Amino acid sequence: MQSNQNQKSNHLIHEKSPYLLQHAYNPVNWFPWGEEAFAKAKKEDKVILLSIGYSTCHWCHVMERESFEDENTATILNQHFVSIKLDREERPDIDKIYMDALHAMGQQGGWPLNLFLTPEKEPILGGTYFPPEARYGRKGFKEVLLLVANAWQNQKGELEQAAKDLADHLRDSERKTLGESLPSTDVFEKTYRTFFQVYDPVFFGFKMNQQNKFPPSMSLSYLVHHSYFFRNPHALEIAYNTAYAMKKGGIYDQVGGGLCRYATDHEWLVPHFEKMLYDNSLYLTTLAKLFQVTQDPFFRSAIQDIIGYYRRDMTLPEGGIASAEDADSEGEEGKFYIWSEKEFDEIVSDPWIKKIWNVTPEGNFEGHTILNETIAGTNPFQTKKEISKSEEKTLLEAKNGLLSRRSQRIRPLRDDKVITSWNCLYIRALILSSQATGDKTYLEDAVRIYSFIDKNLKNKDGFLYRRYREGEARFQGNLTDYAEFTYSSLLLFQETGNIEYFRNAKSTLKIIEEYFVSEAGVYYESISTNTDLIVRTIEGYDGVEPSGNSTMAHVFLLLSGLGVEVGSYWDKAKNIFSYFKKELSENSTSYSFMLDAYLKWSQGPNEVAVIFKKENRAEAEEIKKELSSRLNPNVVWIVMEEEDAKKYANEIPLLEFRTAGDSHQVYVCKNLVCETPVKGLEATKLLIGK
Repeated sequence: MQSNQNQKSNHLIHEKSPYLLQHAYNPVNWFPWGEEAFAKAKKEDKVILLSIGYSTCHWCHVMERESFEDENTATILNQHFVSIKLDREERPDIDKIYMDALHAMGQQGGWPLNLFLTPEKEPILGGTYFPPEARYGRKGFKEVLLLVANAWQNQKGELEQAAKDLADHLRDSERKTLGESLPSTDVFEKTYRTFFQVYDPVFFGFKMNQQNKFPPSMSLSYLVHHSYFFRNPHALEIAYNTAYAMKKGGIYDQVGGGLCRYATDHEWLVPHFEKMLYDNSLYLTTLAKLFQVTQDPFFRSAIQDIIGYYRRDMTLPEGGIASAEDADSEGEEGKFYIWSEKEFDEIVSDPWIKKIWNVTPEGNFEGHTILNETIAGTNPFQTKKEISKSEEKTLLEAKNGLLSRRSQRIRPLRDDKVITSWNCLYIRALILSSQATGDKTYLEDAVRIYSFIDKNLKNKDGFLYRRYREGEARFQGNLTDYAEFTYSSLLLFQETGNIEYFRNAKSTLKIIEEYFVSEAGVYYESISTNTDLIVRTIEGYDGVEPSGNSTMAHVFLLLSGLGVEVGSYWDKAKNIFSYFKKELSENSTSYSFMLDAYLKWSQGPNEVAVIFKKENRAEAEEIKKELSSRLNPNVVWIVMEEEDAKKYANEIPLLEFRTAGDSHQVYVCKNLVCETPVKGLEATKLLIGK
């Protein structure tokens, strides 16, 4: 990022986004996305350069240093273009449109994303990273700029027509009607087989790319549930080994905790060092599910380590969770995280630790070492080797010593904006972690973060904002924000019994149904009051985070389990699976969270209501602990004191006509058929097992 000393700022100077502020002193006359830039482009008849990235994007930093800080490049841009910078994390709806446009041009996507648009915001052409001069088989950026400027001057009509045709294609691609049939239930076994075929039995994970490996947490959660429903131990083994390998690999910060964005090799060794809240939230969720199934202390320890990192380094004073940490520090990727043998030896004297973390004179990354543990040639699921208490103590002492030394280094940039959907992902990961481990402090963290969102990212009418930073909430929430907030509200209600969470969920759902629903019954990514988009997209792809439609399917299943508008919500989930039938049938590994909802839906609902008298809370809590600490993917449960159950039965039909008897009673229903109520933990376990 260019120094602002003696430099003139551009129009980004008043923004809150750390990414936009990084560019506020570039010589390029950047504008934020907005009417001022569009009006200027129309008035001056200029092409718009829309450059999209985010604050922890390594190649965004590279392109800034090479091109956007270069006076010659800036001169061309300022003379011939209106230049707009966009933080994709603030406006993922805009990013999605132009990423789709790039794909329609036959190009691979990624960030930075650079699109040339007409003054009407229709895409002409684009690309990702452009080098300053021709290299890597790509034209130089200045050459591209001059070619576009010349074409706009001499072939404007042709460019406008091509852009209009492409925009029409994008609009047409969103006009799919609701299908009448569901994906075949063969898709569950077919998906497992696909994962089995690309499974790496040496280093674990999936060889989906030629070189990189991404954390496949949603896929692992699906495999855990697949193993549960179909009694498939190998599906569980794949999930177990992959989660284990990520924690042991260089992709995981062995000193400070937290998972990096992806590994640049198949060994999980050399990461792209940025850490994202969504990756760690989804990984936490998987770890909690694995602990529920296996009770392996390894997963409890991993949960504790990640939450410890977020408490220490990423929790903001106001109460929200920061979005990310950069890969770069002092202009070098990974510099903050790697160790020379000399420095390591100054802190850690135990040769066992040095061997465990593979510290050598030559290192494994540019003469330094990325700390990691060897996993090749092992099968953790089958061996389940535990370290002793003394070894655990020695390892912890080494971590603390290294962490103390590392804290003296210059840290990577922390992107301290709070994103609603990402914080909600973390909330539900905390809830599940609390349920799985019994650690109530995780639930307390979830409640605090939720309270922050409810207070700071929601207006008096219940509408959500996307982003909060430095006292400012801004940008209308997208479907993912609304869906994740609804889901986390319901989960907090289930865990705490506080009816206000349930009411929050219902009022938010009302907004979704009014402002996001499409003619086909599924949901648009953007709210209908957004008027700055050339097309409203519908998405089901579970990429770096679950799609809004996938989360909505889970919301409908949970509400149905609570007895709320059962037929209606059950059918709404069905509509989502029908609409995305082709995608689920042909590319299910990219729709893991939606497939997970479809799997639960196909198994039918199970409901458990535990009603107790105030003086019998202890017995009810024992049953609740059993319900929450064990994996029961399609069981919706609620534990409530009898007087509260009577009070809220009109809102939550699962509570209707439920009494505590002389102390407590447990009501179990499957596929709308209820068993005779029982008492006690053992009777409950037998009935649920049945």
